[in-house]
Amino acid sequence: MTARTRIGLPRAMLYHKYHVLWSTFFEELGCETVVSPQTNKRIVVRGAALAVDESCLSMKIFLGHVEALKGLADHILVPTIASEIKGEEACVKLMAACDIARHSVDDISLITYVVNERRAIPEKREMLRLGKMFSKNPFKVRAAYKKAKLTQYAHDRELAREQKSLLNQPWDAPRILLVGHAYNNHDEFIGMPVKRYLESLGATVFDSEAFDHDLARQLYANISTDVKWTYNKQLLGAVEYYRDKVDGMIFLVTFPCGPDSLMVELCQRKLTDVPIATLVLDELTGEAGLRTRLESLVDILRMEAANKQGDVASKESEAPRGAA
Repeated sequence: MTARTRIGLPRAMLYHKYHVLWSTFFEELGCETVVSPQTNKRIVVRGAALAVDESCLSMKIFLGHVEALKGLADHILVPTIASEIKGEEACVKLMAACDIARHSVDDISLITYVVNERRAIPEKREMLRLGKMFSKNPFKVRAAYKKAKLTQYAHDRELAREQKSLLNQPWDAPRILLVGHAYNNHDEFIGMPVKRYLESLGATVFDSEAFDHDLARQLYANISTDVKWTYNKQLLGAVEYYRDKVDGMIFLVTFPCGPDSLMVELCQRKLTDVPIATLVLDELTGEAGLRTRLESLVDILRMEAANKQGDVASKESEAPRGAA
């Protein structure tokens, strides 16, 4: 029996957004997908050693995951995403990820597909081209891509449904929107410890990345800003939707990300009625100080909620009584 080709998927960057698409596509073509382990201290340290100093924490973690797949896969997938929507752009680290990995990690075989709508290079054409490496049957490749897209869509809709169901829960605990990209919010080193600790403090945590992306883009149109980055538009749309549905927001940013820094500045100027905390993380961020900040935020939100309830009760008690 012929061994199946092993395709490595680094558990970083766009993996957290498109892992269902990729794994379904390759497995339908008869390949085996191999995923790097959850982000841990060793991956972070190795990624930081491989990256240039100016790289953001997300890119450093990505390189650590690429290296972690060395020897475990025949090929490692690193897409080249420049523009997914005409007139918009992705972050430069997503445009250059494949080249950066190729020149940073030795003895690996990388495969990629390009998405650049500004230059009329669509995802479908590129993934069909990539699929021909693993199947000579064009009908099988097309069927694999179609199933992958449908499976990814169903996955995204389920995340949005679960997120929406949180709004139906009683508002008896602080509600906090965690604003960040999927590769930050869902990473075991960056975002997941924040989410879990907030939940341990009794807060209900909403995830900006789990929000319906199409609806987010529609809501973004209500914001008087002109941002060219597709993923930041989605985050801003989620912020607009949740501004009156949560008690506060936490912006999760990896140092030194330029687009996210601008997004935070825009939101701080516009959202004067919602408490906002910004967590800027790098590989040296200490867990103790992070927990102290999260505890302070939750305490502040609880005190504000108690004050609002007290004001309402006071107004009701001072209301004039009807004539006897």
